[in-house]
Amino acid sequence: MAPSARRRFDDVWDLTFGPSLERQAVSVGSSTFSGDHARSLCDHGVASRAGGPGLRECVPFTVVEEKEGNLRQRFILWTRGANDELDRKGYKAQVPVGHISEYLSAVNAECASTRDFKTGFYAIEIPAEFRRDFRFRDAEGEWWELERLPMGHCCAPELMHTLAAVAAGHPAFVKAAYAAKGVRTDIWIDNIRYSGSHAAVGRETRRLDATAVECSLTWKPSDTRNQATRYDFIGVAWDHEIHRVSPSASLCAKIMKTDLRCDTAGALESLGGRLLHASAIAGVFPGSYWFAVKYLRRVVNSLNRGCREVHEPVCIPLSVSKELTKWVADVQRQREVLKPPAKTTMTVFVDASLTGWGGVMVDHFTGEVSIVGQQWSWHRRALHINELEALALLEVTLMLPEKVSGGCLHVCVDNTSVAGVVRKKLCARSSVLNNAVVGALTHLRQMRVVFSVQWVKSEDNPADYPSRVPLTPMSHCDMEKTLLAVRRFFGSELA
Repeated sequence: MAPSARRRFDDVWDLTFGPSLERQAVSVGSSTFSGDHARSLCDHGVASRAGGPGLRECVPFTVVEEKEGNLRQRFILWTRGANDELDRKGYKAQVPVGHISEYLSAVNAECASTRDFKTGFYAIEIPAEFRRDFRFRDAEGEWWELERLPMGHCCAPELMHTLAAVAAGHPAFVKAAYAAKGVRTDIWIDNIRYSGSHAAVGRETRRLDATAVECSLTWKPSDTRNQATRYDFIGVAWDHEIHRVSPSASLCAKIMKTDLRCDTAGALESLGGRLLHASAIAGVFPGSYWFAVKYLRRVVNSLNRGCREVHEPVCIPLSVSKELTKWVADVQRQREVLKPPAKTTMTVFVDASLTGWGGVMVDHFTGEVSIVGQQWSWHRRALHINELEALALLEVTLMLPEKVSGGCLHVCVDNTSVAGVVRKKLCARSSVLNNAVVGALTHLRQMRVVFSVQWVKSEDNPADYPSRVPLTPMSHCDMEKTLLAVRRFFGSELA
């Protein structure tokens, strides 16, 4: 393991099993956990019989989930006592799982191989001396203790993710000599994917399988794919042959289960998360369904405040129901993932003031700098500065030259709210800000532009000058200030 990853792993391991946590006898209430389920865990080597209660409170239960069209039960041991104490000590899981949009560019590779741990969270053995901390009682009064780290412990996801990353040779977790070569390595808790050329993916897959045999790791047969061009992974249906992605059939099926006229508060909470996930895959802007998002947020907030019960029925207003229906239909489509050019075509700086808006466009091929700007109309001057910044982004985007089409655009703004909304494709607080950003993103999509956004300090933003003096023509002094700011930002990079 890489030194930094090893230090973090050791720290989390000590928090999970070490002597740093307080241990005290707990009161034991009745249990409804089936004895047959407990004996099944014992038969599979996950649990064993124990002589009495442990020193931490643990609550066993099962949940029913759908997998590949079939229902199955998943066992969870909620280690409530340990989780509460780790929370008081300030433990925060460090699981570097990114937004789904960060994974989609892998579809431009030739192929991919995927693996998923068969035992999932139960791949980590609990040291014998600490198994007393994972004891539970079934409905028949029998005591059991787990031999493997369960789902339900707050440290389990981080330990599982690290185990998978090390086994796969992820460059951020292992030393350079043991890292996977020539492939992109993606880890999602206990799911692994290599993407790249057929030769490189095949080589690293064989190495991973050899490591699995050596370390007694097993894979789920249904999620084991070798150098595939079509497959499902983390809720996405991937097609490497035509470089397109879409929400997986299982994700779409879960979305379609929700009654968009009247359903429970818990179902609507799940629907909101799934729609945001599917929107990022299908390239749908959630901000295009602003009222539906506002309504779902209101339902979730009422759940969080305890004003609603999870199973309480919620009747959805007709206008929201229609918007949700359109949103559900729009996410169930396939889209092409544009492959970014090797070099950025243009960098655009955007800024706004209470006086007007300004933009500076820097062509990376010719070195040409274009300055645009205009005064705000009187009715817009009453808007909040965040909304003006978003409107400035829309105005500058609409003035992009045709040569940017099909290229790579880098957008720099000095407003953190606008930068965040561009990344999320949504602002639930302000319809003006939301609609302006969605309008800019829609125009960029029509131009087939691959874009990225970056926040910069106001003093480093060359568009600050044209936004404050948006009169045509600019004075020679203000133009020189703008060009000087551009040179200072790029240094020797700009021709």
